[in-house]
Amino acid sequence: MFQKHLLKKNQNPVFILAATLLMSSCMRSTSLTVLQPAQFKVPEHISKVAVVDRSKPSNGWLNVLEGLFTGEAIGQDRRSREEAVKGLTNALTRTPRFTVVNTGIELTGSKAGVNLPPPLEWREIERICAQYGADAVATIESFDSDNAINTRRVDEKKKNKEGKEYIETRYDSRMRTAVRMGWRLYDPKTRVILDEIVSDDFLERFASGRSEHDAVSRLPHQVNVTRDVAFNVGLKYGARIAPTYVQVTRQYYHKAKGYKDQMQQAVRYARGGDWERSIGLWKNVEARASKDNPKAAGRAAYNMAVAAEKNGNLDIALQWAQKSWNDYGNKKARNYIQIIKQRQYDARKVEHQMPGKRV
Repeated sequence: MFQKHLLKKNQNPVFILAATLLMSSCMRSTSLTVLQPAQFKVPEHISKVAVVDRSKPSNGWLNVLEGLFTGEAIGQDRRSREEAVKGLTNALTRTPRFTVVNTGIELTGSKAGVNLPPPLEWREIERICAQYGADAVATIESFDSDNAINTRRVDEKKKNKEGKEYIETRYDSRMRTAVRMGWRLYDPKTRVILDEIVSDDFLERFASGRSEHDAVSRLPHQVNVTRDVAFNVGLKYGARIAPTYVQVTRQYYHKAKGYKDQMQQAVRYARGGDWERSIGLWKNVEARASKDNPKAAGRAAYNMAVAAEKNGNLDIALQWAQKSWNDYGNKKARNYIQIIKQRQYDARKVEHQMPGKRV
């Protein structure tokens, strides 16, 4: 469905774009690594997780038949399940909470791969853990993918060099690729299924052409897209059960009226990795501008908050962000305060999920 975006009265789209570009031109960006908490705490006795794929359909011919009607390639689901396992193991290799082993085990699950099958027998879970030295087993319990392609004709009025109107026709195609997967996390020590969930995700791809066939042929191969979606679903499940490191981006100011040279020099230091010298300059700008140039002082204080967060000191980052907003009215700082508070909350969750471990 193609949706139009409505503008408020007197809201000029050109003005909005210009204002956005102007704001972004005042900013530079930096990245930092953040440990994101899991959705729930896994028992402390679990330190190694074995990954198993038991989503192979017991009635494989049903999936082949479905593929004939949906246009799915033969073997598409199996290759995508492999990507989901890779996504899960990828996430679990980026966590200080667990070590992970991809067993390569492929077991038969539900009849058509759609519904969750009955849980594995505990003796089977115990056997897998003993074989791979694991404390728990994470399984793909079900897998289903779906591809849908829609094409629409678009007639657009145009003028040639002589000013004569003509109709130019193109075809726009959209491919929506969805993956739905079931997961379980087994704890053999307590004989408890710690987690059981069905999750899904999708990607959309677009292409245009002079004919319907041309537009569809320009779309990426559905096997590749399905594998990408499955990998992402595996990543997300890994992030559900374990704290994982993610990259986030923060913007900071490189301009302030009246303090051009100091702000630009500070940016050069920051880009070179010398944030301590940047901090010294921003502190100086904030102190000098605090009485007669609140805009410059607010920007310098905001940058101090970013520097403190980058150094891992969230309490100091919050203090500077609050100073930027409360004392100088920097609007970006108002939003940044909430971001830092969320990070503080997440940090407490991570400490609870990883007792005794340095994070």
